[in-house]
Amino acid sequence: MNSQPGRTHSAPVILKAGLLAGTLDILSAFTYYYIKTGKNPMNVLTYVSNTALGKETFSSTAVQQLTGLLVHFAIAFGWTVLFFLLYPRLKFLQANRIITAVLYGSFVWSMMNLVILPVWNHKMFQYKGETTIVNWLILIVAIGMPLSFIASSHWQKRG
Repeated sequence: MNSQPGRTHSAPVILKAGLLAGTLDILSAFTYYYIKTGKNPMNVLTYVSNTALGKETFSSTAVQQLTGLLVHFAIAFGWTVLFFLLYPRLKFLQANRIITAVLYGSFVWSMMNLVILPVWNHKMFQYKGETTIVNWLILIVAIGMPLSFIASSHWQKRG
C-alpha cells in the first residue's frame, strides 16, 4: 500500500515540472552564453557532455550535443524529484514561494558548483564575478521558481 495518498498522481506533475525547469534553465544558459560570447549556444551542450562524460567519449559534435541535452535534463529531473520529495516533508518550504525559490535555486547552484562540477572537472570552484552571479540567478528563476510554484499549487489541490 502506498504510504502517501495520491503519491502516484504526482508523477505527471513532476514530469511536467522537470521539463519546464530543464527547458527554462537550458534556454537561459543558451541566451547568456550567446550574449556573453557571441558564439553558438550549442557549445553549452557540448560542454555539458564533455564535463559529465569526458571529452573523448564521443567523436561527433552532434552526438556530444544530444548527449549534453540528455545529461542536462537528467540533472534537471533529479533536482525536480528531490524538490518534490522534500516539499511536503519540510514545512518551511511551504511558507513562501519566493523565499523557497531563492533557497532551492541557491541550494542547486551550491551543489552543482561546489560539489558536482568540481568532482567532474577535477578542479575547485572559482568565483567569476558576473558569470557566477548570473548563473546563480538563472537557477533561482529557472529551477527554484517553477518548482516552488508548481509544488505549492500541486499540494494545495491535494490539501
